[in-house]
Amino acid sequence: MEVYKGPHLVINHEQANSRLISTWKSSPPNDLAYRKELIQHLYIVQEIKPAQVMWLMENLTFKIDDATKIWADENISKPIFKSGFIAKRQDGFHQVAIIVGHDVLAYLEVTDIFNEHSSSGFKPKYFATETEAKSWLNGDLNIKDFKSGDELTINFKGIDDKGKAVFEFKEQISNFASTINSFKTIIEQPHFIKNNIDKYSNLTKREKETLKFIINGDDNKQIAEKMHVSPNTIRTHRNRIWQKLEIQNLRQCLRYACFFN
Repeated sequence: MEVYKGPHLVINHEQANSRLISTWKSSPPNDLAYRKELIQHLYIVQEIKPAQVMWLMENLTFKIDDATKIWADENISKPIFKSGFIAKRQDGFHQVAIIVGHDVLAYLEVTDIFNEHSSSGFKPKYFATETEAKSWLNGDLNIKDFKSGDELTINFKGIDDKGKAVFEFKEQISNFASTINSFKTIIEQPHFIKNNIDKYSNLTKREKETLKFIINGDDNKQIAEKMHVSPNTIRTHRNRIWQKLEIQNLRQCLRYACFFN
């Protein structure tokens, strides 16, 4: 049963399964339109209180900036998570299935909302197909039951009519999300380093050392002990790092991990 039809998002309710299915029929043109549709999704979830949610992302190509990711985590995911009606399964995931679309990098922008640094605590599961997602939500498919088969294979398929190289890769469905994330890192790191090397170079030796400890997950007290200085000194280093790198939060800070690889 259709319960919402917006400019870009359509939401259906499967009463028998207590499941909401949110489908992007088209991609929002900007940040404001994207947020408006997510707010409608939140209203519907709070009203119906489903046990499961499935997102079909095929038509979502909107590139989500860091500010919107943080906003979605705080204002959409966290209220839903705190409500408690979407339970966590025995395999450790909440009953939220997200199906990848054609634009894989756009899909990864969405998955970043629920990364390990998310404050909402939500842990959805990502799938390549709607069939796999429904089987998992129905309890017919346990990701842990997948047996490791052949390793990742990558084949060169030739050059398309636009002069771009085309590759085919095959991977176990259970490793899909992690494999795509690895490709994304390989693609993005050179660009990030090139665009931010000047900022990083402006850090002092001690600030770079502090940054590395921050990225490794140490708090101010732990860093102070390792560097044999006071916590106040580390707070000063941290503030200067934030200013020089022009960042506002830990999520942005962690992107500089590539400078220590």
